[in-house]
Amino acid sequence: MIRNYFKIAWRSLQKNKLQTFINLLGLTVGTVCCLSILIYVMAQFGYEKQFKNSNSIYRITTTVTSDGIGTQVSAGSSPPIAFALKEDYPEVKEVCRVVYFGEGNNGLLRATGSDKAYYEPRGYIADSTFFKLFNYPFLEGKPEGALNAPNAVVLSKSLAMKIFGNEKALGKTLVLGSGEGQQTLTIKGVFKDDFGKSHLNPNYILTMNSNGVGSFVRSVQNFATQNFALTYVKLITGANVGGLQKKLPVFLQRHGAADLAAVGFEKSLSLQKVSDIHLYSKGIRSQIDKISDINYLYLLLILALFIQLVACINFINLSTARANKRAKEIGVRKAIGADKGDLIRQFLGESVLLSLFASVLSLPLTALALPFVNELTQGAIGYSNIFSWPILVTLLGLGILTGLIAGLYPALILSSIKPVKVLKSSVNLNIGNGYLRKGLVVFQFVVSIGLISSVIIISQQVRHSQKMDMGFNKDNLIAIRLGTETDLRNFNSLATQFSSIKGVAEVSGSNNYPSELILGDLGMHLPGKNPTHLTLVHYTGVSPNYFNTVGTKLLVGRDLRSNDSIQVVVNKATLDAFNIPLDKAIGSILVQANEGSSTNHELVGVAEDYHFASLKEEIAPMLIFNETSPGWIILKANTNNYKNLLNDLERSWKNINANTPFVFNFVDKEVEKLYAEEKRLGKISVVFTSLAILISCLGLFGLVSFVAEQKKKEIGIRKVLGASVQNMVRLLTKDFVRLVGIAFIIAAPLAYVVMQKWLQDFPYRITIEWWVFLIAGGAALLITLLTVSFQAIKAAIANPVKSLRTE
Repeated sequence: MIRNYFKIAWRSLQKNKLQTFINLLGLTVGTVCCLSILIYVMAQFGYEKQFKNSNSIYRITTTVTSDGIGTQVSAGSSPPIAFALKEDYPEVKEVCRVVYFGEGNNGLLRATGSDKAYYEPRGYIADSTFFKLFNYPFLEGKPEGALNAPNAVVLSKSLAMKIFGNEKALGKTLVLGSGEGQQTLTIKGVFKDDFGKSHLNPNYILTMNSNGVGSFVRSVQNFATQNFALTYVKLITGANVGGLQKKLPVFLQRHGAADLAAVGFEKSLSLQKVSDIHLYSKGIRSQIDKISDINYLYLLLILALFIQLVACINFINLSTARANKRAKEIGVRKAIGADKGDLIRQFLGESVLLSLFASVLSLPLTALALPFVNELTQGAIGYSNIFSWPILVTLLGLGILTGLIAGLYPALILSSIKPVKVLKSSVNLNIGNGYLRKGLVVFQFVVSIGLISSVIIISQQVRHSQKMDMGFNKDNLIAIRLGTETDLRNFNSLATQFSSIKGVAEVSGSNNYPSELILGDLGMHLPGKNPTHLTLVHYTGVSPNYFNTVGTKLLVGRDLRSNDSIQVVVNKATLDAFNIPLDKAIGSILVQANEGSSTNHELVGVAEDYHFASLKEEIAPMLIFNETSPGWIILKANTNNYKNLLNDLERSWKNINANTPFVFNFVDKEVEKLYAEEKRLGKISVVFTSLAILISCLGLFGLVSFVAEQKKKEIGIRKVLGASVQNMVRLLTKDFVRLVGIAFIIAAPLAYVVMQKWLQDFPYRITIEWWVFLIAGGAALLITLLTVSFQAIKAAIANPVKSLRTE
């Protein structure tokens, strides 16, 4: 019986080729969009699941509230917290600290005896317990004790292959850094770095039992400040997580009451399940790797649902539009014994068959579109993600569900036709004026107007971010990395040589290039004020001529000089935080609290505010001191031939630093990363909005075909009585204009509320203007009229004799 249903369904689809093609096109486009979104969203789940007992591993997050910065949540915590937790609470089975200073602080690595060096990102410094929490498979060596010995290091397989090729890396030595500060590291293992999805993606891991940063971390005993260590705890089986969370305030007071009182912060600790880090870390600073946002994924899923619903509505519209052509078939089948259930199953079979066919077509089309999808979402989706069992099962379910949803209404309508009326040629389905049908069309218009409005607003915000005054001139700025102690010592020589190169206008130095995130902060207060009530002020060092080089204006005072020691420049936000008037700023003193001691800083200049973090964060107080050994050379170029300029710069670099790579960044490209997420969302919105409108146009085409079919004889009579083509077109389009108006009234406030909420994440945001929605409604109306007019004009100019000859 089922086979017979599908056989009849296949014949019917072949018979109505145009309708089948339009339906298939709409369902296929909708399914490709839906499938692409589903694959991306599903790829964001399943993080950390590869680690044994991952549900028992938690990260300690820190919330700090202070004057000047308000409340901030950080992924890091103070270094001594980890082992104090293990000592105090038996439910804490194991702990580990990881220190990571970001992509910009790449370590210079080379094999001992080799002149070939590499700046390698994702270098971690971790306690020897790291592999007790995170069981990375080892390809060389063993994880047990791999990080116990001083200066031990383990490498990822990728890095080991890069440095040693196919040779065994175990037991060999590496040199980290150069000059007096270089360290010789012994390789104790090579781990598999494609182990699974994780927020931890180490390229190499250096033991905490090492000099430099490791020594510093081990020496820190303050429980209030230095919240830079990522602290992980592994709990015993069956531990009461909620109970441990309630103990943390008491723990912090027991160990850090004096430290907290000294700095005047309000601080709290929280447990975050490691498997939640990737999706539930919105607003948490100092992340070790790129994260996603569960709300963003929900938004994408809603978008996918809307697009699929629009495709289903098209199917309904087109199926009912051709109902009259199947009326006699239905009448005959009912007359020879077919009941309503048989007909419903047949029509559902047709829709499910077509939907499944669209699902099958969507697989290779999605695979072909995969590079574009990855570029659009900045994802790393592979073909294995598309042809995985979860996706295939989901796609099968989606195909069946879409077919049932799309085919149910037409099946109920068509199966309700009375055979007597059909066989007498007096059938009138009268479904064109139904509220459900109009409601479906209004829904399409609401989606279209809402998406168009959203695209306009997102585009406006992105343009606003791009054109916003960053507080410095990003154009023609080049930042050159000084990654070793040798490079730092050679700063003055390099700056002098670079200044003489044609095409270089200005040269200076900085510990952070413009727009780079600055994490370091100091607790400060005004002289004579309570030293326990501090304001957090970020800090960085620059060399003379920095502000002139980057184009940051000094509002009052002077630039830093090479002999400055306690003299500093602050930004305008610092004055606001301490309520210092601009005209009284020069000569003012800020006191830095140093755990019982203090350091005075004299203000000699005030710079305009400039961005050094995400554009979703307000500009924080900043203190800039004189730095004799900056981490970056910042130069202003004045040339159109960057190829020659970079060649000349590298040649000068090699003359002085022969054994270190020449690494540079174009600052304008780095600035773009500050609003990359918004640009990506804008592109996604434009693409899927265009596809949703395309699918809606197919539905409108089907709907106007139905209306023209229903009013064929009315049009013929009106033409015989003298009506013009314009009158006929107006007759067929006026209902759609009314539906667009209703949709506009619904969509505009909905889009306003949603986009207003989205804009709340931006401290520097646009104001939503009324004309945005007017443009969106006008665009929807224009698209509708263009779609409808083709079929309306075709019906209006048809020969009335053909439509009236049977009367």
